[in-house]
Amino acid sequence: MIEVRLLGQFEVLLDGEPVELTARPAQSLFAYLVLNPVAHRRERLAGLLWPDSSEANARRNLRQALWQIRRALGEPADTVLVVDEITLAFNSHHEHAVDTERIAAPVTEEPNADELMATVALYTGELLPGFYDEWVLLERERLQAQFERKFTLLLEQLVTEQRWADVLQWG
Repeated sequence: MIEVRLLGQFEVLLDGEPVELTARPAQSLFAYLVLNPVAHRRERLAGLLWPDSSEANARRNLRQALWQIRRALGEPADTVLVVDEITLAFNSHHEHAVDTERIAAPVTEEPNADELMATVALYTGELLPGFYDEWVLLERERLQAQFERKFTLLLEQLVTEQRWADVLQWG
């Protein structure tokens, strides 16, 4: 089981043990793959993550970041990542928990206040603090908007249920 925390921090746990992934480019690549769990062409990732580098340097940086991720994950890297000569992907079929997924999930028609509280409590800070890549800024804004929507729904639901103590706590 891999747990990934991207809100308020960058942290990866593999079977409950911390994964030492300290290089910022490797963290950025891993976070992007986790947040976008489909196959990505290597040249697109290189251009996205290293837009100011030449194509050759960007591809070399991508290989280096991928090597750092694989080294940090160890043997499970082959099941966590799907890698071939053309594409990279996070294996969303591998057992995982990502803190952003519940924030990003659509709201049911009849939101439950307790479920909304649990979801809103996951938002422990902005996405990847200290990261300023363009893709991070856009994703940060998107998640912030989804959090604000769920927070508003939570307050509305608490008022509807007349749970005044919770309104005071969350409001």
